[in-house]
This record gives sequence, structure tokens and C-alpha cells, in this order.
Amino acid sequence: MSHWLYDKVVSITQGTNLFINFYAVLSMYSGIKKENFKNCTLTNFNVDKEIFNKKHILYEFLESYDDIKKKIFLEGNLNVQPYCKHIKENFRFYNIAKENCNSNSCNYFTELQQFKNKINELNDLNTILNKCKYEKISCKYDSNAEDDVPCLQATGSPFILPILGNDPDDIVNILVNVAIISVPIMAIFLILFKFTPFGKKLNRINAKGRKT
Repeated sequence: MSHWLYDKVVSITQGTNLFINFYAVLSMYSGIKKENFKNCTLTNFNVDKEIFNKKHILYEFLESYDDIKKKIFLEGNLNVQPYCKHIKENFRFYNIAKENCNSNSCNYFTELQQFKNKINELNDLNTILNKCKYEKISCKYDSNAEDDVPCLQATGSPFILPILGNDPDDIVNILVNVAIISVPIMAIFLILFKFTPFGKKLNRINAKGRKT
């Protein structure tokens, strides 16, 4: 409730200090109507929208992580890739977010630590990797300690992975990468057949064949 409300308030009052007034009034009202708010925690995070979005994404993933794992571990569930992709993207987000946040002075340092502790405490990452056909890789954003959250990529042939990228389900990415790889190969063949002795010989044979 606190995250949802703060997100709405900051979105509406972006660029102003009106959200401070809102929470001041809300605090007074909830104090008067305590019976209506006894099961609610209405936290004023007191950060800008960019920082709050990082806090919110990390928090939301932690809240849903157990349910996502249940979907992946469910026997007979053949459609696990959307859940696997969600885990991979959030692991990547964690590593990007922590790059400039390594002390308590950072406004989302607590969420980063909770994220890291949650993944380490459950000790079931290897099972997820097997189910999702992923492997751990070093993150380009920062070096990973042994007990830190890794970046992930699909397992497969070292030749195929540069074509597929980290997401084999992304058909646009596949087509673009195939095109990037194919163009220089075709250019090499064109040069070989047009400008080398072997190519000139083939051209003469083709020319004789057309005459006959």
C-alpha cells in the first residue's frame, strides 16, 4: 500500500513539494481516524521519483520472488521462460542499481542488501539455473563477489550465443544479429568470386556455358 500510494502521489506532484503537504495532512488524518488505518502502514519515503522507482522495483521483485519460483518449480509447467526472463532481468537491474550505491548514504542501499540476502539465504539458485537453462556470468557493470547476485545468460554453444544474445526468445534481436553476421560473410564471398583468380576462372566457365 505504501509503495503504491507514494508512486501515485509523486507522479501527480512531480517537480513540486506538494507531496510533503499531502503526507503532513495524511499523517494528521490517520492520527484522528486510527481505527480506519490500524492495518495500514503509510510511509513517506521522502525521495524523488527516480530513486523511488529503484526502491520499488527491488521491493516488488522480492515480494513476488517466492511465487515466481513456485511457477518455475511446478512439475509439468512447460511455459517457464516468462518467469525465468523476469528473474534474469531483475538480477541485471540489481547489478546496474548497485553500481553507484555501496553505502548507507544511498537511499536504496537497504533494498539492495535485502535483495542480495534473499537470493543467498534461499540457496536454490542452481535449481533455477537448471530449470531455466541459464548460467552465471560476470556483469559488465561491476565485478561480482562470490556471494553476490550474478548476471545470467542462456546456456548454449559459444557460436550460437552471440547470435541469440542473452534472450533467445527475442526474435527481433535474433534477426538483427544474424543480419550483422551475414553481411560481412556475403561481402567476403563476393570479393572472392569477383576479384580473385578463382573467381575469374569461374566467370570464364560460366561465360563458355552460356555460349554453348
